Amino acid sequence: MSLKYRLLIYINSLLMISVLIGIILIIASTQKNVRQEILSTQSLAVFAIENAIEKNPEIFLLRNEKKRMGLANLNELRHLKIQFFDSNNQLRDETGSNLSFLNIPPKWFISIIEEFSTTLPTNKIIINIEDKDYGYVLINPEPMYEYSEIWQQIKNGFLVILLFFGFVNSMILIVFYQTLKPINSIIRGFQQLEKEDYKARISKSNILELDIIGKNFNKMVINLKESNIKIHKLSQNLINVQEQEKKELARNLHDELGQSLTAIQAEAASIKKNRNEESRIQALNSIIIISKNMMLSTRELIKKLSLGILNEMGFEIAISDLINDWLKRYPKISLNYSYDKKLLGCMPDNYEGHIYRIIQESLTNISKHSSPKNIRISFKLKNKNTIEIKILNDGVKKKISKKVGVGLLGMRERVNQMNGKINFINKKFFEIHINLKVIK
Repeated sequence: MSLKYRLLIYINSLLMISVLIGIILIIASTQKNVRQEILSTQSLAVFAIENAIEKNPEIFLLRNEKKRMGLANLNELRHLKIQFFDSNNQLRDETGSNLSFLNIPPKWFISIIEEFSTTLPTNKIIINIEDKDYGYVLINPEPMYEYSEIWQQIKNGFLVILLFFGFVNSMILIVFYQTLKPINSIIRGFQQLEKEDYKARISKSNILELDIIGKNFNKMVINLKESNIKIHKLSQNLINVQEQEKKELARNLHDELGQSLTAIQAEAASIKKNRNEESRIQALNSIIIISKNMMLSTRELIKKLSLGILNEMGFEIAISDLINDWLKRYPKISLNYSYDKKLLGCMPDNYEGHIYRIIQESLTNISKHSSPKNIRISFKLKNKNTIEIKILNDGVKKKISKKVGVGLLGMRERVNQMNGKINFINKKFFEIHINLKVIK
């Protein structure tokens, strides 16, 4: 359900609750007022009848000859129904009623009002003149007039409420139409982004909260675009690296193994042709030496292609071996390497391959892009549950692009896979700081 319709439902529900509470309060107040008015009129009627008969018995006796009190002439009397019964309980006279001309409320409405109303008393006046019983007068409450007025007021109120509801909903729709325009712009922005359209932007709406969302959205699109470019670069670099490794592997196989196999073939052919025992033994020794060199070359190739060295030698020794091999190629560079002994047994197995490749990539980057005199590589256990790795070199150029290179991107991806953090700092030294949580 859309926000617009949901808010319409909430607002109308609140209005309905308010109207119901108002109706309940009106009915409760009306019940009280009707009761007080009827009781007041009833008391006045009792007082008038009793005093009239007591002070003017002759008039009553004169009227009583016709068995009437003149009650039928009281056509406009409200709230009360007055009846005169003779001594034989025969109805002789009563007030007129205009109820037929009223807009009588429905029975359910009357039932609701009377359900929560206390019963109004009926007054009975005994007519006794000169110790003779002439009958009695009953004064009954008649609240139907008031009920009719209340019902009419409620009907009119409902009409006003309906008009009010229509007006409020119309205003809400107009306001929401204007207010939701910027929200629709945000939705369109996300739809464009879903289609990888990085030109998507959200313009200003002059609504503070929506402008904050729009500003952050625009920043997010720029960051996503940059990240997407970096990922494409990384993927392209990965393909290039794979192709380069294949070329190197093919060249190594051709240059080293191919030449060795050719030499073995030549020596084997000479053994077959040469009948001199000493020459044959010399050729056999050559084949053994060439085979050993082939084994060493093959082992070096396997070491480069896989991380089996980690299983064979262990993580600490494998890192030391990687650093020592690099130093053999660059003997003039001073490299200070330290490994915290507290890390023994703490390094998770799934971290080892990633960290090995990070150190390898760092040394490759240093040899390609820097001319350092000093390098420091350290592994340290920090706060008992954090592995801290630092790689520093002083061969950085003064001006380095702010954009992170593909090699550094690869490092960042590996650290992300380990749920760690990596920072690149370019000051006096070019520093790589890596923090990894130890999962025990």
